[in-house]
Amino acid sequence: MKVYTDFCYPTEIQDVVKMFYVEAELTSNKEEAELVLLEAERGNIYEYASIVGDKHAIQRVDCNGVDQLQRIRLRKRFAKIAAYDVLVDFTGKNMPWGSLTGIRPTKLADQLTKEGFDWFDVFTNKLGVSVGKAQLVADILQTQGSLHERKTGCADLYIGIPFCVSRCSYCSFTSGEIERLKKYVVPYVEALKRDIVATLAFVKEKNIRINNVYFGGGTPTSLNAEQLNEIMSCIDIDPVEYTVEAGRPDTIDSEKLDVLKAHGVDRISINPQTFNQSVLDIIGRKHSVQDIYDKYDLAKKYGFTVNMDLIAGLPTETYEMFRYSLDEAVSLTPDNITVHTLALKHGSLLKEQNYYSYADVSKMVDYSREKLYAANYSPYYMYRQKYMAQNLENVGYCKPNKPCLYNIGIMEEISDIIACGTNAISKRIISDENRIERAANAKDVITYINHNEEYLAKKFDLFD
Repeated sequence: MKVYTDFCYPTEIQDVVKMFYVEAELTSNKEEAELVLLEAERGNIYEYASIVGDKHAIQRVDCNGVDQLQRIRLRKRFAKIAAYDVLVDFTGKNMPWGSLTGIRPTKLADQLTKEGFDWFDVFTNKLGVSVGKAQLVADILQTQGSLHERKTGCADLYIGIPFCVSRCSYCSFTSGEIERLKKYVVPYVEALKRDIVATLAFVKEKNIRINNVYFGGGTPTSLNAEQLNEIMSCIDIDPVEYTVEAGRPDTIDSEKLDVLKAHGVDRISINPQTFNQSVLDIIGRKHSVQDIYDKYDLAKKYGFTVNMDLIAGLPTETYEMFRYSLDEAVSLTPDNITVHTLALKHGSLLKEQNYYSYADVSKMVDYSREKLYAANYSPYYMYRQKYMAQNLENVGYCKPNKPCLYNIGIMEEISDIIACGTNAISKRIISDENRIERAANAKDVITYINHNEEYLAKKFDLFD
């Protein structure tokens, strides 16, 4: 579908249309457009007319008495509602998240509450969100409780390890196979150590308290035990929570777990993605189902809090196969289970292959929620992405008192993040202006190694 709009934020409209028509594109030619969205301003009142075929929708928003930033938000919101309403009428389809295209519905609910609105009513009666998805948001906010509050004078420390043992077909992260990049591993470890030491010295100088430490990637445990020990020896703080994404069962052994335990790590991920061997083989995981059980048993002997990830919508995985995977994960009783919906992101092999999931992914996600609630797991964080199967969501579930604090902080954008390593993004939250400033490191290993000092300076400027 070709879309014409004179609205000054056209990509917001395109995102809405793509929920109905994946190949939708913007056009500057009004005459050739199948969907037309027009904006009119009368004083501080904005009107949006959305027209497709013989259908039309109109939305109005009064921007009297609001600042410029809020005016922009309202204009975007009501233009999207107008586009969504006319497409629902035209196609006869409703989306589970209505006109919402943002990553963080829980953050929007909190923002609406602070503006004096009944967010549940706005979600369901204005934005078109289903009652079930709105209730999910309510359940997450209830689980988070006081953890949702912004903490000042502190930050979380993120450390990125850009290596994996193999590349999964759904992955779009800027990580590389460690065997192929092995000549850069030692230089990267050395650069990362310098980054961490300089960053923690800066943190102490500025009297910033580090609450949580999170190793992500890539797969941090694709490094050997000696390299992990070198990096972790640079971290001379005692965080509230210390997480390492071990992720791939084929990267875990007792020597590496000894290192993690010795440095105070208390949370790790062991991510099956599926308990069906045929699907593991298709997506390029390079490990067996038995490896999942074996490495989980090994990790629990160390007393780690363990998260397991599953993905709904993987190639060839039917609803029955996914249900088996979830049942197996629940039977192991990990502390956290995160259910992702497959997102076909640019840079992934599946995207390049134009893969489309014909499975009933919505049914998979619904079963996850039902099963996990019954097993005494509560949803504690959630986020959405573009190009997600059936316009759904990713949800982290936890046993009582076992949420990952770092996940809440980053997803609700209530914690500053000071980041080290390739593709790591430092974020500073300016609460009174409701905005975020960022400083991003290089996405590739070579640039990061060669320009380490430049990225340190950008990061320090952000927090200075």
